[in-house]
Amino acid sequence: MEIAQNTPIQWKKAICGICPAGCWVEVGMQKGRMVDIKQDTGHPLGMICRRGQHAPEIVYSEHRLKYPMKRKGPKGTHDFERITWDEAYDLIVENLLKIKQESGPEAVSIYTGRGAFELSLCDMFQPKGVAVSSASNVLFPFGSPNTMGVGALCYVSFAMLAPHLTMGRMLINMFTDLENSEMIVVWGANPATDSPPLDMFRLEAAARRGADIVVIDPRNTETVKRTGAQWVPIRPGTDGALALSIIEVMIDEELYDEDFAENWCHGFEPLKTYVQHFRPEVAEKITGVPAETIRNLARRICHATGACPLMYTGLEYSNSGLQAIRAVLTLFALAGQLDVPGGIGLAMLNTHFPINRSCNQENPNLDRAVAREKFPIYSQYRGESHASGLVDAVLKGEPYPIRGLIIHGASLLTSWPQTSIWRETLSRLDFLVCIDRQLTADAAYADVVLPATTMFEIESYMVYGPIFRLREKVIEPVGEARNDYLIMAELARRLGYGDLYPQTEEEMIRFALQGSGYTLEQVRENGGWVKMPSPMMEYKKWQKGSLRADGKPGFETPTGKFEIWSTLLEDYGYEPLPKYTEPKEGPLASPDTAQRFPLVFNSGARPQTDFRSQHHGIPGLVKDNPEPTVEINVEDARVRGIQSGDLVEVRTARGAIPFRARVTPDIVQGAVECNMGGGTPVGPKAWQKWNVNELTDLQNYDEISGFPVYKALLCDVVKVEAATDRSRQSVDQAALSCGPQFDLPVLKKKTPHRRIYLDNNATTRVRDAVREAMLPYLNALHGNPSSIHGMGMDAKTAIENARRQVAKLIHARPRRIIFTGGGSEADNLALKGIAFAYRDRGNHIIT
Repeated sequence: MEIAQNTPIQWKKAICGICPAGCWVEVGMQKGRMVDIKQDTGHPLGMICRRGQHAPEIVYSEHRLKYPMKRKGPKGTHDFERITWDEAYDLIVENLLKIKQESGPEAVSIYTGRGAFELSLCDMFQPKGVAVSSASNVLFPFGSPNTMGVGALCYVSFAMLAPHLTMGRMLINMFTDLENSEMIVVWGANPATDSPPLDMFRLEAAARRGADIVVIDPRNTETVKRTGAQWVPIRPGTDGALALSIIEVMIDEELYDEDFAENWCHGFEPLKTYVQHFRPEVAEKITGVPAETIRNLARRICHATGACPLMYTGLEYSNSGLQAIRAVLTLFALAGQLDVPGGIGLAMLNTHFPINRSCNQENPNLDRAVAREKFPIYSQYRGESHASGLVDAVLKGEPYPIRGLIIHGASLLTSWPQTSIWRETLSRLDFLVCIDRQLTADAAYADVVLPATTMFEIESYMVYGPIFRLREKVIEPVGEARNDYLIMAELARRLGYGDLYPQTEEEMIRFALQGSGYTLEQVRENGGWVKMPSPMMEYKKWQKGSLRADGKPGFETPTGKFEIWSTLLEDYGYEPLPKYTEPKEGPLASPDTAQRFPLVFNSGARPQTDFRSQHHGIPGLVKDNPEPTVEINVEDARVRGIQSGDLVEVRTARGAIPFRARVTPDIVQGAVECNMGGGTPVGPKAWQKWNVNELTDLQNYDEISGFPVYKALLCDVVKVEAATDRSRQSVDQAALSCGPQFDLPVLKKKTPHRRIYLDNNATTRVRDAVREAMLPYLNALHGNPSSIHGMGMDAKTAIENARRQVAKLIHARPRRIIFTGGGSEADNLALKGIAFAYRDRGNHIIT
């Protein structure tokens, strides 16, 4: 952005407006225009990502949509002509009502993406009764049950379904207590590329104070390098197997929280049986993670004074993605790291600033929502259709035809698998509306295109837990662009039910504050933000009745317990345990396919130069990544004659797409990582043409969530053209060494160590309380032991000391050693020797 040299820059505190995160920034203004932006260092929420640093370029991009437009040329082209807002709404209303009259209201649908995640839009238009949603209810009063969105392929499985099915909580009511963690496991996430990078700042602070940080990922990510973390490479799609193996070690070595497992869990016993299939030596052959690393991780997680996983959406995209996330949650809960300082935190009740959402509308007929029968849990939790069902509804009329669609802040063609199928789907619609800030690939099939503002151009609000802050308008809207919220509110008015929603920005903000105890005037008088009082934190809330609405101890689940065995999954006919499913298109499940495509395909890592279909064509961003790249391990590249900078083709069973090769040791051998986001009509030509989703598979998904498999397919990489001097990039000297490998055969199960029971005919009698506690347990296992005595005040101390001595000698946990009597020091010495000599023989009684 050009800065006038003779005009001073005026700095204005604001909320960043290029994405929904709401970072606190300062904006440099000249003559009413944004010219610069920086982090607001005066508040902990002040931060800025790389994309945010280029906000002025994004706002004033030559690709910004400035006016409503209607189709002029044939579908499949971006040939439009300018019209007025009134003309646009007349066309939309006329066509939606026509379709409703001919085919019913369900023949019209709306799809919402991340570009429409502005908070007031989500709050006012989400389906009634849904905890958090970006899906729009604007068509519910119209009579259509078919609202859908990007939640069907991002975030919902990780943040809503998995935790709620397991413990009755969703991510909005959980937190990772990194500040107090002794150990942090970053699992399938790369906080260094987050938007905003808040967790990266917290991780770096944890690293500075000496926290033990582990990163489990196919890639040696920026997070690893910036924190000095231990990298644990893994074959993509096998995270569930690793989590179950860690649990197996915890159970075998009795590292787990026995009280929690026995008293607060539903399904622990069947889990104990199931995880025996995932002993570390077996899991090593599945995941590529060495058996000793697995054991080491289990011990470190359990022994840490506060350990937590830092995850995001990376685990969602495999055939057992939801169950893998449940397995990780179960792992940390059984390790005693749930709702403790430094662990997975469960927020206190009533800690979110209360927003009035009484304008939310209920789905008029959820049972009729498309793909409801195929993905019932997703549909029930979200109050919406599953977007994957749009294809059959449009192309086959199943379960009924969908003829009209509104796409709001999204691009189906660049985000969903098998672009060609979606291209045909959009081309067959009778009427399509696209609402966005720049032309998308989908807009090539649109009849009407509406220009939306960035969030720098609107009045709204943001909520950060207990904090409410006004989002003040920084600049006037570019051209005739309109606030996303007002576009939807006006559509509702034109369709005859505008009274259901506030119709201006100020009305909407006042409406949102109703019932909070604050007025708009009070917020303004307090500097534009307020914070509600928060209750003092307490831990292990399930013991105190602080998690359930009825105040009873336990979890907000059907059984009142932490559901390892999910009764809701069982009710819907799914596997109730967090079981692992080998990737459907993986080297173990599809060996014939693996012969043709021997590399594991992985996609979804976020480049800092765009965000999926957003922010393409921004010169300051694309200069460092002018072409989509594929990361390939040094050894995999060597055997294919590939060097960094070469033009290559990534091939799957669906097709082949060019990429620029980046040869690196920073990805596990046997896997590749392909840039996503290509296929948009703006920006560098390569980004316009090379869409990774031409390679993915719409019919390969997680059976519970319906999420596509983006991270566990099969492919090969073939050299097309040698690099030019301009395109070649030098490879770091470390690339000369080969990255970690994995191979595939599964080992036989190994008999585990069991508890050692020592029964010494002692002279020191056992105290009554000790005897009464021990007898029921011992009777159940081995009958009535004859050597239990009825008296003795010092027996308990003697037993515990001997227990610790024996445990140390045989490298076991003290509670693995159970004495059924006390004894002299000479007896204890003899028992130590016997226990050590026979430690591999399983259960035995020593008398």
